[in-house]
Amino acid sequence: MIVAGGSLSGQSAVTELIDRGFAGEIVWITGEAGGVYSKPALSKEFMQGRVSLESILLPAIDPCGANLKIIDGSRGLSLDAQARHLQLDDGRYFDFDGLLICTGASARMPDFALNIDNVLPLRTLEHALAIQQAVRTKPRVLILGGGLIGCEMAASLRGLDLDVTVVEMQSSLLERPFGGAFGDYFEQLQRRNGVTVLTGQSLARLQTANGKVTGAELADSRLLPADLVLVGAGSIPETAWLAGSGLALENGVVCDDTLCSSVPGIFAAGDVASWLNPLYGVRMRVEHWTNASAQGRAAATNLLAALCGDAPGIKSFGDIPYFWSDQFGLKIQMVGWHPGHDRVVVDQPEGAPGPVITYFRGDRLVAAAGVNASRAVMTFRRQIEAEARRTVLEPADA
Repeated sequence: MIVAGGSLSGQSAVTELIDRGFAGEIVWITGEAGGVYSKPALSKEFMQGRVSLESILLPAIDPCGANLKIIDGSRGLSLDAQARHLQLDDGRYFDFDGLLICTGASARMPDFALNIDNVLPLRTLEHALAIQQAVRTKPRVLILGGGLIGCEMAASLRGLDLDVTVVEMQSSLLERPFGGAFGDYFEQLQRRNGVTVLTGQSLARLQTANGKVTGAELADSRLLPADLVLVGAGSIPETAWLAGSGLALENGVVCDDTLCSSVPGIFAAGDVASWLNPLYGVRMRVEHWTNASAQGRAAATNLLAALCGDAPGIKSFGDIPYFWSDQFGLKIQMVGWHPGHDRVVVDQPEGAPGPVITYFRGDRLVAAAGVNASRAVMTFRRQIEAEARRTVLEPADA
């Protein structure tokens, strides 16, 4: 059994295989040296210096007598899905009976941002450490992208008393995760805390001197000085090594509702998996911490059942996506899947620091979000799941 990827989904999968008493050999190809760590902390408390590196490392797996082989620092180079053959970038080869792909996603870096000093993404611990080193000189920071990572980084770096500017192409911040419903609120929140926010703006080019960034020119010819540029341009699922493998690939590894790929005996989980979520009846790729953990366990369970010929043991994996964001001392939470919604209801509870927003498709509640409103959001989560089971799953079973 091979688990490819040292992400949370990979660790969850390995843990599940051990807990279920898998008697064969487990080869875990982690990709990164140094262990699995909390990625949500990178842009939040770790970036702010409130927690140590050691505190964000997840506990090492206890083999509990299992035949576990861990390969750190190497990655998959190629895969022949039909021949059940995987090659690593260090030249080693492995044959397998079952494969679980948990290679996650990498930061999207536009060509204009490559090979320039002090122009960095934030996706890995290596990126976070490089940013921490760069901010020691109190640079002027330009963040390209007003999505989740961009806004969290702006909040964290303002907490370090840095000069921060966010440039976003869309007309509002956090357009993708919240569908624009929170745009005005987040823009005002950032501005109140000293962040310069420029929406509806695109970048013409970065300015450099001696290979180091000095600023940026916007499409309207405005010049923005900057000593550090952080790029929040989204992510790319780590599937380049799977080209020509025989697996179906489209915005990740294409999986059915059980997390099985297009080739039997090969499953995927976490940021790399594009799976059919039965609770919504649509295909999605979810880059959230809680989803990665749950999918890793579910994919491992289903892979074991498939290899044992236990068809009833292969279960559909349905999930209500959930994520949270910490900005300027506030906790923003989102549950559900809002793409395709046709109605939004905004409620401003008395005395609350921000709104509670619900998203509907027809009469069905499909998503909800709130600021410092954990109880309300979690209540909506239960309602969303109940309505999904009533409107999607039950008719399909009839």
